[in-house]
Amino acid sequence: MYLPTFYKLGYEAWTAKSKRFLGILPAVGCWAVWALYPNLYNTLYTDFIPPPKGVQRRVQE
Repeated sequence: MYLPTFYKLGYEAWTAKSKRFLGILPAVGCWAVWALYPNLYNTLYTDFIPPPKGVQRRVQE
């Protein structure tokens, strides 16, 4: 009687999970960019690339 090794079963389970993850990844990535874009944009252009010296800070209302 043939019994598959646990390595083979583990590998098959791991590949199935990986394929599922890779299938979901583009949708999650698009959602993350859509949700985080304003925050990332503001952080980039205030902390990493500061505005010129004459530009006043925007006052939050």
